[in-house]
Amino acid sequence: MDTVSIHPELETLRKFTPLSSLSREQLELLRQSVELEEAAAGVTLIERGSRDDYSFFLIDGRVKLTAADGKSNEVEGGSASGLNPLSRLIPRKYEVITLTPIHYSKINNSLLDIVTSVINHRETSPFSGYSVDEGEEEQKAAQFENQISIKFLKELESDRLVLPSLPDVALKIGKALEDEEHNIEEIAAMIQNDPAITVKLIKSANSAFYGMPKPVETCSAAIVRIGTKMTHKLVLTYALRELFKSKSKLLQSRMKALWTHSTHVAAICYVLARLDKRFEPEHAMLAGLLHDIGIVAILHYAESLPPEELTPEALDQAIKRLRGQIGSLILRKWGFPEELVTAALEAEDWMRQKSEEPDYCDLVIIAQLHSFVGTPLAIACPAINQVPAHTRLALGELTPKMSLLILEEVEDQIKNAEVLQSI
Repeated sequence: MDTVSIHPELETLRKFTPLSSLSREQLELLRQSVELEEAAAGVTLIERGSRDDYSFFLIDGRVKLTAADGKSNEVEGGSASGLNPLSRLIPRKYEVITLTPIHYSKINNSLLDIVTSVINHRETSPFSGYSVDEGEEEQKAAQFENQISIKFLKELESDRLVLPSLPDVALKIGKALEDEEHNIEEIAAMIQNDPAITVKLIKSANSAFYGMPKPVETCSAAIVRIGTKMTHKLVLTYALRELFKSKSKLLQSRMKALWTHSTHVAAICYVLARLDKRFEPEHAMLAGLLHDIGIVAILHYAESLPPEELTPEALDQAIKRLRGQIGSLILRKWGFPEELVTAALEAEDWMRQKSEEPDYCDLVIIAQLHSFVGTPLAIACPAINQVPAHTRLALGELTPKMSLLILEEVEDQIKNAEVLQSI
């Protein structure tokens, strides 16, 4: 397969359905991030079952799509069916083979989702379809949002995008516990590469939370007392806590509130997972802790903006529209499992529909609604027993009284978590 190192024409890209609503500026930056590629006849462009994270756009030529049952159809560049990405579902449902020489472009799906999520939000706005002048605050919000989109578009494909990163020790311990090939001494040796986390872990093991009379003095002894699952959770918590910080006083207050919300939701997830035995409580806690990580990236980016450009309204709009896509991008980069990526992407979709089997995103949705009980946020959200996630979880009857009982138990969990997280 030969590649021509030129970019597709802007108007060529605009013809494709997912790209037709982009502004000229966004489309131009997108164009600069992709190349016009070519392939000869008889080339397998996409393998059925593959999981590459790209959308393929057929510019000219003809291809054949074949499903697992042998059924096939042909798509020609420029035709109505050719205006959509080829076999976009992951894993791929079709094998795509070129019937003639073709020209095509492929675009990273994370990059594409970030851009189209902004456009889709505007199209579904209650004010869409009316020809009115935007207010000054709306214009500032749109400008700020475009700055974030443009920054991601420009740097994602060139590998210059700076995303929040976890210390190496947290990533290494996660992988070590996943493959189950490392013993406690080896895990302790990894942790000890970060003296600050080592000290915190030993202090946690000696805290009143565990109520043991004899203090431990080594990292390996602390792991034995705490357990490997909780060790992993604590190491991640200590590492994540450092990301929820900003040099700006305005943004630091948001970071602090976000950390409080995340730890609160994490504690509720832990309690709910103990009620529904299909879930692992420590994993549920991690899903709650990470579900808003996309906001952290947005707040870190906001630090680079001049104060006069940063308004609370603009920041709120950018967070609302981009948090999920950016959060899922970060968690994929960190190598977290897909169920946690899904939770970051869809945890604000209260009426989310999926298969009958529950997942960790369902837990995070219910946990968030529980966390809003007794606050003004509860007024703007559906009742817990009205959301689809509730019907998929085995939590019993979630009456207001039951919610209060769960919240009472969560308060104890939060107090316990605060003891460990404040070390």
